[in-house]
Amino acid sequence: MPPTYPEVRLRRGAERLLIKGHPWVFSGAVTRRGDGCEPGCIVDVMNDAGRFIARGTFNPHSEIAVRIFTRKQDEIVDSGFLQRRMEQALRLRNENPLLAEVTSARRLIHGESDGLPGLIVDDYDGWLVMQIHTLGMEKLRPVILEALQSVIGSKGIYERSDVGTRRADGLQDRPTGLVAGAEPPDVVEFHEGGVQMTADLRHGQKTGFFLDQRDNRMLLGRISQGAEVLNCFSYTGGFSVHARHGGAARTLDVDVVPAVLRRGRAHAQASSDGDRSHFAAADGFNFLDSLAERSKGPRFDVVVVDPPSLVRKGRDVKNALGVYTKLNRNALRLVRDGGYLMTASCSTRVSEDDFFQVVRRAAPGARVSVRLLHANGHPADHPIDPAFPEGRYLKSLLLRVFRD
Repeated sequence: MPPTYPEVRLRRGAERLLIKGHPWVFSGAVTRRGDGCEPGCIVDVMNDAGRFIARGTFNPHSEIAVRIFTRKQDEIVDSGFLQRRMEQALRLRNENPLLAEVTSARRLIHGESDGLPGLIVDDYDGWLVMQIHTLGMEKLRPVILEALQSVIGSKGIYERSDVGTRRADGLQDRPTGLVAGAEPPDVVEFHEGGVQMTADLRHGQKTGFFLDQRDNRMLLGRISQGAEVLNCFSYTGGFSVHARHGGAARTLDVDVVPAVLRRGRAHAQASSDGDRSHFAAADGFNFLDSLAERSKGPRFDVVVVDPPSLVRKGRDVKNALGVYTKLNRNALRLVRDGGYLMTASCSTRVSEDDFFQVVRRAAPGARVSVRLLHANGHPADHPIDPAFPEGRYLKSLLLRVFRD
């Protein structure tokens, strides 16, 4: 006998987004919930007439009331279901020629875009790092671990459910630590586009590294021959590693956290690039502001600007666009004639057009003209469901800069 699930009823017409494939039901769309609708449980989503629309996890305390798993009424959400979704996600990566032999570190499960909302799993050369972002997935945690171990072979599984997004779902950070297999080393090595990289799975940002910027790092290496490169908000210096691999004459990494600069120095020493590598412990915004103000002219052939997200809520967007504009104006002032600016935004609520307009406004203030050479987003292991535009958070632009 298949299980029955508690029901939530939607206001009239609210199912339209779901029918189009969107994976969220917002709290304002729910008019009634039936008996047994406990926080984190699996529910059936019904339209106002009582017709089944979808099935997902329920959280009455979140702005996102239901996160959808399936639109098939006969599909039971259990260990077998999770295994099938994980197998699909694994095939999507393994069969993708854009990923073949490019890297030994990749995202295996990308939340909503892999049909597993609230779950992130990254693979660092056989070490898996898992993040659970939502209450519904937290309730399924034992089943998730069982499915992961069944589907994806690994040296060990380390949990990093210490992300701020959990608080929006009413969750506290879960202590980080090993949940299966062997403990990872302090520093995990992996290859990316012909260079050796390292990640700190225990303490590093995100799951240990910014895997989503892989394509941009590799692109930077192709334009860095003989260049002096400024890498702002550098983290552990991944962009600079690729720049030096591509023949950069000199790199300068700027980050406010001394510990990540130490990892950047270790990257440079490992590749015998210490004499071409320089570091400054400083806030990236203030550093660019100060350098642009006191500089007597452009200083670098390539400037990389990859700040943290500036937007938490919709009301932050207007202010963030002003900050982005100033940041990019300062960066452009430091680029030599014919040089490049690689600029990125990971703020979900800042659209691609918003970000393009930032650059359009920044260029005149820097007294330069620019040409867009390449616009980039997520790499192939971070697939995007077209019905879920909120999942497309990363925007990046490669600009050629001319001093008229």
